Amino acid sequence: MTSPSRRLIGGLVTALVLATSVVLTIAAADAAAAGTRSVLPFDQGWLFHYGDASGAQAPAYADTAWRHVDVPHDWSIEGPNPPADPFAQSAPSTGRGGYLPSGIGWYRKHFTLAATPADRKIFAEFDGVMANASVYVNGTLIGTHPYGYTSFRYDITAAAKTGGADNVIAVKTDTSQQPAERFYTGAGITRDVRLLTTDPIHVDQWATYVTTPQVSTAAATVHAQTTVVNNGNIAADVSVRGALRDPSGTALPTVTTGTKTIAAGAAATFAYDVPVSNPRLWDLQSPKLYSLTTSVLMSGTAVDDDVTSVGIRSLTFNAASGMSLNGKSVKFQGVALHQDYHALGTAVPQRAMQRRLAQLKALGVNAIRTAHDPPSPALLELTDRMGFLVLDEFFDVWTAHKYADVGDYAASFNRTAAAPTGTPAVPGATGSVPWYQVDATSIVMRDRNHPSVAMWSTGNEIRDSLATRTPLLTRMVAISHALDPGRPVTQALFRPSDSGDVTGATRTIVDVFGGNYRPAEVIQAAGMAPARPGLFTEMGTDTSNWTTAKNTPSITGLFVWTGAAYLGEADGLWPSVESGFGLLDAVGTVRPIGYTWQKAWGAPITTPPATGTTANRMLLTPDHTTVSTDNNDVSYVKATVADASGRVVTGSSAAVTFTVSGPGVIVAVDSGSPAHESFRGNVRKAYQGIAYALVRATGPGTVTVTATAAGLTTGTTTLTGTTAPFVACTGSCD
Repeated sequence: MTSPSRRLIGGLVTALVLATSVVLTIAAADAAAAGTRSVLPFDQGWLFHYGDASGAQAPAYADTAWRHVDVPHDWSIEGPNPPADPFAQSAPSTGRGGYLPSGIGWYRKHFTLAATPADRKIFAEFDGVMANASVYVNGTLIGTHPYGYTSFRYDITAAAKTGGADNVIAVKTDTSQQPAERFYTGAGITRDVRLLTTDPIHVDQWATYVTTPQVSTAAATVHAQTTVVNNGNIAADVSVRGALRDPSGTALPTVTTGTKTIAAGAAATFAYDVPVSNPRLWDLQSPKLYSLTTSVLMSGTAVDDDVTSVGIRSLTFNAASGMSLNGKSVKFQGVALHQDYHALGTAVPQRAMQRRLAQLKALGVNAIRTAHDPPSPALLELTDRMGFLVLDEFFDVWTAHKYADVGDYAASFNRTAAAPTGTPAVPGATGSVPWYQVDATSIVMRDRNHPSVAMWSTGNEIRDSLATRTPLLTRMVAISHALDPGRPVTQALFRPSDSGDVTGATRTIVDVFGGNYRPAEVIQAAGMAPARPGLFTEMGTDTSNWTTAKNTPSITGLFVWTGAAYLGEADGLWPSVESGFGLLDAVGTVRPIGYTWQKAWGAPITTPPATGTTANRMLLTPDHTTVSTDNNDVSYVKATVADASGRVVTGSSAAVTFTVSGPGVIVAVDSGSPAHESFRGNVRKAYQGIAYALVRATGPGTVTVTATAAGLTTGTTTLTGTTAPFVACTGSCD
């Protein structure tokens, strides 16, 4: 589906901290006039408090002293007192959590709904809150959500006030229970938020499901089904219209379904097909995207609409031949990625995601494993647009904790989910359900329309016994197949032979047999009757594994651990706060092993920069010279400690001081160093001769960035600030 953060009514994309009430009023008025849903930007104008705050859910709570922030926001990466160093060897998160702080954080936001008609439904939608979120509106607890990586949407209609009255939404986040995950997770409202207003008769949450069951270069069929709910007081006669636009924006003939009568409080499912002649197919080299608008009609008038991005492609899996995309054999040339971006933590501008994906694509990478949790919608929008395949992973643990990590997902996995869950109903469930079923349902329903998503993974190296795992795996596979029957399910198995998975039930429950670091066992299990494809879900950096995958027809490819360095998994490594894995270091510098895999994967060969020995100057190079005020944009300004010929002096760890003049601001400073050091402020020690300032515009005009270091000639560069919204790229970019 189209990234909700980019689908805004009337083309309105806020880039500066504007008056929130004005933003919502303008957008709501546009939507009301159009008679369709409004998707309102809700990332800006929040207030933040570190630590608990008794009574902070109350509308009248005194919050004027709270810090002004925009979300996504990761308070852990900056620490409670930026720019002080947030890392501590004694941190409860331990080295597994990167020695970074944990605890409680509160967010509040004031807003008005002056132009929202009283009969509209109002929803608050969160792409991810880390973790154990409690959401209040005007003092009323709306719901709680434990898992920081899954999205949720709350109906806040009863608690919100339309007209000019002040509304307050408050969110408490809590990562106190530590150690938690085996890697850094971030803390706070770490992903986008939006406010939706709809007619009482509207498309249900993530209800539109689009497939392309017939695909050739001559013709294709786009099949769509959706569920319309009637939250009104009387029955309504409803039909649905589908309008498809090709990648150039040209509209195809619309399709309208028959009319159904939906009783008050009930729902109805509609389905339709759109024929496409000479389709422009989605593939890894040319990821063409169509746009489908599903409109809810009453008496021929649209009262709601739902926009879905569509990639027309055929992706098949076969025990004998592996994987094919649009009829051509393809292998996963994949890397696993955790979700932090070093200085940015887990609150990541889309430009930074795009930069990393482009760097990996240059190494020959064509697939991403979202280790070990579901990704943000913003990342999947990019993998759709840039031509990657994705292994979308659910969980790192099930019922058993890993190590002594009492705060990991095992604390919630089998716990009964409290209503409202903020997600659609679990298929086949009656009565109460555990959180793992709620989260699996939400992951599949939210992500199933992305052409880049190739396969689901139910978990990584799950340590529960085989007897415990079998019914849980069976249930998750059943949920996935019920909601998305055309996409296979795998699992990144831990020592599959030793754990009983090769000869046990696991082999026949999953569609693709996956295993970590045991390629021979994967090949063995895949070849046993009934045969199925196999996948090396996680492998080390020995390229001989690629030779095995490439030369074994049933094996669909592999995922290298990892694509880029990440925070955490650093127990006992202090003062290092990361483990050292990655084809790229944390800021994107290609490591020697990255060049080795670039050659193995057959990508165009690049070489490391020339090096020098005697530093005498600073050189500044931005990764792009135009930068927006949009929070999704940031320019990585690279400071190189260089010799007289401009060659990098990799032995330098000089402290680099950055300054900005003009309409710009330093968001963070960084380097590829694995050692603890603050990412805030304007000073960063060079690592192997390199440091970065991450800069965003605060308005239009010339932004001058300067870097100084003792004894070196000053470096200067300029950027052009703009208020134009950030637009994600397509294909190979950056």
